[in-house]
Amino acid sequence: MKRYTTFLIVFSLLVCIKNAAAQKPEKVYGKNRALRTNEYYLQQMELWKKELEKDPKNAEAWYNYYRADRNAYIVGEEKDSLRSKGINRFERLQKVVLDMEKQVPESYQYNFVKWLNGNNDLSLFPYLEKAHQLAPEEMEPVISLVYYYEITGDYTKRDENIVTYYNSGQYSPGLLNYGYNQLAGLEKDAIIFTEGDKDTDATFLLQKAKGIRTDVRLLNVNLLLMPAYRERILKELDVPAPEFDPNSSNENFEKFRQSLIEHFAKNKQQRPVYVAATVSLPYTEKIRDRLSITGLAYLYNPSKKDAMATLEKNYEEVYMLDYLRVYLPHDISEGNMHQFNGNYLESLFTLAEHYRLKGNNKRADHWRSLARKVAADAGRSDEFEEFFNKK
Repeated sequence: MKRYTTFLIVFSLLVCIKNAAAQKPEKVYGKNRALRTNEYYLQQMELWKKELEKDPKNAEAWYNYYRADRNAYIVGEEKDSLRSKGINRFERLQKVVLDMEKQVPESYQYNFVKWLNGNNDLSLFPYLEKAHQLAPEEMEPVISLVYYYEITGDYTKRDENIVTYYNSGQYSPGLLNYGYNQLAGLEKDAIIFTEGDKDTDATFLLQKAKGIRTDVRLLNVNLLLMPAYRERILKELDVPAPEFDPNSSNENFEKFRQSLIEHFAKNKQQRPVYVAATVSLPYTEKIRDRLSITGLAYLYNPSKKDAMATLEKNYEEVYMLDYLRVYLPHDISEGNMHQFNGNYLESLFTLAEHYRLKGNNKRADHWRSLARKVAADAGRSDEFEEFFNKK
């Protein structure tokens, strides 16, 4: 009985220690660097709020509180319009920004948050600049500077900051490998459309810091919603101006998204146009019959030329794929990377089926096996089983 009582005491102590550890405020990273559950962000909000109640002048606590609040999804906050989706988040966070202004106005954290919450409002650039001056060792403002100078067309300063960010070693090796494969599989002088930050960042880093595929022009569809940026890019690539203002109404906004890829295919430089696998359906749904999968990107292919040879070559000769089988680096973004690698699945399914129909079962099984591994790591095994069980 005494031994059992001792066991219960020790067990209870261990549970208390575990719960205490779980209730500890932690540094909160942006979702693109380290994605956690929504419950985690909501918990961290409360924990950092308690730290601020103890010391409202704690700038680092304010920053982590803002990050947790920004990363969390608050049910019911989103508006119905696709155009305004997410804007409510910045409006909600504005109160945090104002509180930081009162408590820590001269801090690096306040100045960077002021910029960050502006959602690329260029008039707020002095805050970004000051944040960088106050903490030049911090890399988050550096990647923000990359986008600022991309938007404003100062490519020299853009590239300087890209090199600084690359040399910091903070970007995920796995996401860089993904970016390399996405770039390497494109035709010469291609235009490629991306949407999120992960493959956009990786492309910038590889092109400007490593000199890889500098012939390719990267365009992020979200940046193209900014009128001045869009107008400059249209001129750079000899693309006719659209006949309507995408920002004038919800209807024109949706029309712009649906016609964007097709419109840039009219470029007078005759550059081939690709769409990254990461780009969402509103941009591709209307042109699905004109897109051919080539790996991690789709070729805009209205003439329907056979692209299967390109898909085969990319996987058999061009892509570097060892990292999909065994990932060795210590990487805070490893979970994000595995999830992102789910973008390989459609092309792997297509390639395996292509070999099966040709009667090459050895290569079909090879690519099917890799697809199974990628799907498991990405938490998408059900999708893998559903596809191959139909065959």
